[in-house]
Amino acid sequence: MEWENPYSSSSSNGQAGLRRRNVASIPPSYSNGANDDYARHSANDHKSLKKKLKKLDMFPKVEQDLTVHADSSGFMNILAYILILIIVLAEIYNYYSINRTLVQHMKVDKSLGTKMRVDLNITFPALHCNDLHIDIMDVAGDAHNDVHDTIQKTRLHLDGTKLSDQEVRVSVNKAHKKEKDILDAIDKTLAPDYCGPCFGADEKEGQCCNHCQDVIDAYNKKHWDYSAVKELAEQCIREGKTKPKKLEEEEEGCRIAGYMEFGRVNGNFHIAMGEGVERKGQHIHTFLPEDTSRFNVSHVIHELRFGPVYVDDVKGPSSRNSMEKTSLNGVTKIVTQDNGVSGMFQYFIKIVPTSYKGRKIVKEIDPKYDRKKDPLLETNRYFVTERFTPLVEVDEEHWALGQLVESDDDLTEYAGAKVGGKTGLGHDKHEHHLTQKAILPGVFFIYQVYPFAVEISKEEIPLTHLLIRILATVGGVFTIVGWLDAVVCSRNKRNKGLSK
Repeated sequence: MEWENPYSSSSSNGQAGLRRRNVASIPPSYSNGANDDYARHSANDHKSLKKKLKKLDMFPKVEQDLTVHADSSGFMNILAYILILIIVLAEIYNYYSINRTLVQHMKVDKSLGTKMRVDLNITFPALHCNDLHIDIMDVAGDAHNDVHDTIQKTRLHLDGTKLSDQEVRVSVNKAHKKEKDILDAIDKTLAPDYCGPCFGADEKEGQCCNHCQDVIDAYNKKHWDYSAVKELAEQCIREGKTKPKKLEEEEEGCRIAGYMEFGRVNGNFHIAMGEGVERKGQHIHTFLPEDTSRFNVSHVIHELRFGPVYVDDVKGPSSRNSMEKTSLNGVTKIVTQDNGVSGMFQYFIKIVPTSYKGRKIVKEIDPKYDRKKDPLLETNRYFVTERFTPLVEVDEEHWALGQLVESDDDLTEYAGAKVGGKTGLGHDKHEHHLTQKAILPGVFFIYQVYPFAVEISKEEIPLTHLLIRILATVGGVFTIVGWLDAVVCSRNKRNKGLSK
């Protein structure tokens, strides 16, 4: 019996290799027919899509052989291009012009409870720094005398140049020695165990304030106003500090620069003759009347502003920031013997709270603006009127006695009283008679804060608006010119038909 190995490499028919069992035969054309049907259906769908798109065509085409080129078409095309160029340029110019337009809105000011800051830089070319004091007072009753914490004084020569450090040192040492000699003379009259009171400003128990300056220094450390205690302290009375001070004999100038903060209510700050004190609820200045003619209030206002300053590190002050500046910057007032010797300058200032809103305008004003913050800058603008009252006024025509009256002939004037048998005619008249007024020489800034605020923004039109207008312009010009060309062509055809 013979056993046949099914895994033999040779088959019964003598062929080598493996045999496949029960494998159905596939017609050779089956797979190719399916692919052909799929391709045929895809082509049909594509053709139907093209037909649908042709139906949506809003721009039907005309065969080249069917078009007619008229003589006027070339002129119309040139006209269309010129109109499009002019109108597009006008639209671009209008776009940038509108984007530079400032829009102002008025609203109620809700920041009346906040503090307001004023920056000032003023030069007094003929006043010593020791004779200049800045006082603030408002309608709410708040008053600050001799503001000096945030104010810096610079001593100047009469020609405007700054005193050197050596000159200042010599002057200070001289004044200090004079003051020390006076205090040493007073101390010799006191008891050896004398300990002056500090009037509540003691830093520790048993602290002594033997001199007026010690009392003032103790009050300054507590940030208290010392003007009231200075009038009552025994040390100040003993040293003569409560009496009006005489003006400095040294002929110098002074520049004061710095800032002040006060409430947003109506009030004034001033630089006037004498020291300001509060007595019985009233603000008064103490000075020697004979010194009034020597208090020269000539001044130059380098800067006066009621808002922050924005400065570019490269270009300096922002050009847009000039909107914050006022006409008082650079104002110069000089008083001479001819216009009053001295006097009282009054600047009536109307302050309008102002805010700038919008990233574009804020970036122009403040180059250091942080884009993460709200695009809003708050400041104050103001306008001002001024008045000057001279201390000494010249009376061009003054009579010794009597009042000028007219005679019967209406041609001659004479004095109404007779003295020593004289009629008081022209030879008794005195010219250029000087009369001194009862005023306080100084410079006064009287400010009033308006209860409304102005919000300024910049008109911003998106670029898409410009693109839409340009597209509309181009389409409109082509449409209008096409109509004109059609009218001209039809007219030409009609004329040609009539000529035939």
